[in-house]
Amino acid sequence: MVTTDQKKLGGKFLVEETSSDTVYIPEMKSAETSMMLESAGQFLATELEGNPHLETKEGIDATPELLKKCGDLGFLGLEVSEEYGGLNLSLKEVLHFVEAFSKGHSFAGALGVQTSIGIAPLLLYGSPFLKDKYLSSMLAGEVISAFALTEPNAGSDANAGTTKALIDDAGNYSISGQKAWISNAGLADIFIVFAKIEDDRNLSAFLVHKDFGGITLGPEEQKMGLMGWSTRQVFFDQTKVPQSHLLGERNKGLKIALNTLNTGRIKLGASCIGVSKLSMEHAVEYAMERAQFGKPIISYGAIREKIAKMTTNIFTNEAVVYRAAAAIDSYTTAINSDLQNGPVAKMEALKEFSIECAIAKVFGSEAQDTIVDEAVQIYGGMGFSAESPVERLYRGARISRIFEGTNEINRLVIVKEFFKKGMKGEIDMFGAFASVLDSIDDKAPEFSDDTLEAHQQFVKNMKALTVVTAGICAQKFMAELEQEQEVVLNIADLLIELYALESTVMRVAKLRELGKYEVQIHEAVLKAATFERFEKIAIAIKDLMACFDSKEEIKVIAKAWKKFGRIPHLNIKNTRREICDFVKESRGVYKLS
Repeated sequence: MVTTDQKKLGGKFLVEETSSDTVYIPEMKSAETSMMLESAGQFLATELEGNPHLETKEGIDATPELLKKCGDLGFLGLEVSEEYGGLNLSLKEVLHFVEAFSKGHSFAGALGVQTSIGIAPLLLYGSPFLKDKYLSSMLAGEVISAFALTEPNAGSDANAGTTKALIDDAGNYSISGQKAWISNAGLADIFIVFAKIEDDRNLSAFLVHKDFGGITLGPEEQKMGLMGWSTRQVFFDQTKVPQSHLLGERNKGLKIALNTLNTGRIKLGASCIGVSKLSMEHAVEYAMERAQFGKPIISYGAIREKIAKMTTNIFTNEAVVYRAAAAIDSYTTAINSDLQNGPVAKMEALKEFSIECAIAKVFGSEAQDTIVDEAVQIYGGMGFSAESPVERLYRGARISRIFEGTNEINRLVIVKEFFKKGMKGEIDMFGAFASVLDSIDDKAPEFSDDTLEAHQQFVKNMKALTVVTAGICAQKFMAELEQEQEVVLNIADLLIELYALESTVMRVAKLRELGKYEVQIHEAVLKAATFERFEKIAIAIKDLMACFDSKEEIKVIAKAWKKFGRIPHLNIKNTRREICDFVKESRGVYKLS
């Protein structure tokens, strides 16, 4: 049995192989999950789709009633234990729901705030008194929540916030300060507020009801997209908060915020799948109907290549998100008996796999952005029209690379956490580095004639290449590495692309193991997805080699590249055409999961 004090697992994908026994892929979803997704689809069709008013300010007014309907259907308590009236679903089951619900609608954001950063902090850090007072009404959608962390001068550096909580003679708090970009603010009954008590160095967290007084709101922000989602500034002026409304411990607010963001990051990765699939569906439908020079534009190679890339990016994004979710679920189960508290075990598991959560967020949001952008490109001039369905998706998708921590901040987090685990001995980075260097002059293994086996060997090669490159960077910059952000961002890209690559290969291996491997399409997707990951890895390696003045470091990386920097042969043009033909048969409806 794994306990919290024993084996650590997060981030080990670079130096250890993951057993296929532990891998979960979306093709494995249960009948119960499928029923839940059917219910979600019915809600979307009935309440959201085809209603243009929900993507304007009128949509904000509709949100409270929609949240109540979600509460009636149990959608607000998917992750909450049965003890409190929830369904107690696994993370991967919840992510299936998030994906299905995320079609670029503003309401999906409001729902996510209510569940991920509203209910979750109360469930994990609230006292029995606070849970009894607020949780059931939040699950019912009768009480709406907002997460008040960001300040005008404290975005990514959340602990630099200046909102103050002074203690009065009775031991209660008086909060004063300003919060910015607060989602659900215009509708919220309660705010999860982060402030520094007296002269504390670190934040504390509070549950603040709107009726406590001293709270005013700025006007609704004029945003690029998602206009039906309330976003306002919130001002606190000596807001009186009972001492019973402190969440968790004093000085531990930043921990609460960061732990909450881990679940938000992997959920964002899942939501990007939903938006990507809808974008591809619109793009393929349009490409089949739009004729130029006497034939549909889907007949042309330039369009076929775009559609194939959309498909492989969605396939890989699914592989990343559900692999990480399964690892978190497995770890939660393993440590639950040690902690005797399911919600705390899950939060510890999310923290343990914070690297993978950040990878899911970065990869998903950037894959989504590429897909939505190409959908607009396929539409051409019509894509720039507000009448086209992809215009709304394009504007709404852009925020994904910014919230839940910007992608730049997430990249810094990935590398910081990775090397922190290495220094603690939780990831044997240095042993792996020495091992690869010892054998760097040996000939690289030949690729198998079996496509899957060849790509499994390719993953091993890319791990060795990444180990060498990251290790050389760590040796060169040592304690100063964190300050060399250009270097760190490229190391992060290596880790992101490697995790995405391995996840894709593992998904195909699992399909073959389960007897669901359709050779023609899955082999084509595997080859094309691998080619795209290799391109990104090559760019990061070359950028890193150009960051050194000394030729000694460059020589070592160049030697590793000469040995490992090759890919199993493929005809990428024909491979992408095969993928596009498969997608065309379903008129863009994604059929690979």
